[in-house]
Amino acid sequence: MMSAYRRILVVTPTLGESRFLDKTVDSVATQPLEIMHVLSAPVERQQALQARFPHAHVVPDNGKLGGIYGALNAALTQARMSAGWDWFTYINDDDALLPGFSEVLYRHLRSAFPESVVYGDVSMIDESDRTIALVTVERNPAWIPALLQQGISPLMQQGMLFRREIVESLGGFDSRYRLCADLDFWLRARAAGAGFRYYPARVAQFRLRGGQLSADTAVTVREQEEIVRRHLPVSVSYLRKQAAFWRYRVHNLPRYLARIRARGFQTSYRLLQSGVSQP
Repeated sequence: MMSAYRRILVVTPTLGESRFLDKTVDSVATQPLEIMHVLSAPVERQQALQARFPHAHVVPDNGKLGGIYGALNAALTQARMSAGWDWFTYINDDDALLPGFSEVLYRHLRSAFPESVVYGDVSMIDESDRTIALVTVERNPAWIPALLQQGISPLMQQGMLFRREIVESLGGFDSRYRLCADLDFWLRARAAGAGFRYYPARVAQFRLRGGQLSADTAVTVREQEEIVRRHLPVSVSYLRKQAAFWRYRVHNLPRYLARIRARGFQTSYRLLQSGVSQP
């Protein structure tokens, strides 16, 4: 029997300036789920955004210095007082949820013992909504530590779902990290014993665009290395790292080929740095 715990808290940190925000909000509103969508925004934008999106809840963020993760924490602090959600995810104001998001949740809740963290496939798109490729992913969570210790981040936060108990036990995002607090968040969940489950469905879109924060790949690499050292202090064996590396490459070969056809021979970091839509 399907679990009844399918109410979702979706948080979108926003300055209220993204030209894609309407698409983001619509992608949440059209999910066939019971959703509490919270926009965390500067206090001076709160009234205008609430009028623009009356079905959403608009809350003040933690100010400019708080950044994206401060905005998420502000929303989570407000949401702790509500009994109206069982799972949490967040989506940026230029990204979108896909129909596969709700399909994955319903499928997951049919399992006898649904894990506390769920993730799926993320489509990489450009500023004109054209699909570039699926983001590479590790399907088996057991191999994630061996990949992270080689500098390979094997999943993306878009469309990830966290059970409420895990979210509240983690106490929010570590805002000392400017770009990778989501990695720190789900690695802390893993360290706390949360089970992970992957589903082969497109759950979200990640948009490449000019000027996005994730284009600062030097900061991304530095933060990722620090987080991995903190949460995975014991080194995985050389042989397991090699096995993880090659199985990841082989399993994601169709995605690499699709990316090459769309953008040429570019690494994931190079794609983030380029950002701007190409013809």
